[in-house]
Amino acid sequence: MHTTQHGTQQINQTRQLAQQLINQTQQGSQQYRAMLQQEQQNIQMLEQILQREKQAAQYIEQSLLNHELAIQRCQEIVNMCNQMQHELSGIHPNQGFTSNAPYQNQHLYQNQAQYRIPAFTNN
Repeated sequence: MHTTQHGTQQINQTRQLAQQLINQTQQGSQQYRAMLQQEQQNIQMLEQILQREKQAAQYIEQSLLNHELAIQRCQEIVNMCNQMQHELSGIHPNQGFTSNAPYQNQHLYQNQAQYRIPAFTNN
């Protein structure tokens, strides 16, 4: 009978210990679920940030392309103005220009270099 009581006590203690382990494991699982949910929310937030950053990069890239086009167009205008001034000075040498007109034209082309704008490249 002593053995039966001892066996019953062992069984009850084992059962209680197993139940405690179940409870602790369930609590741990709840904590892991909360952590998983938080990480999933973080992932969604980071994906949204990444999407916005991609959009910003595309906007900046398009802006750079627009700037390049603007620079090219302005350079064309500068070249046209230089050409027109050259033609005017060549066509009407007696109207406002002295005999130093060729020197003035040479000076014009020397100054033209200051209007050249380096082209940007997309690397």
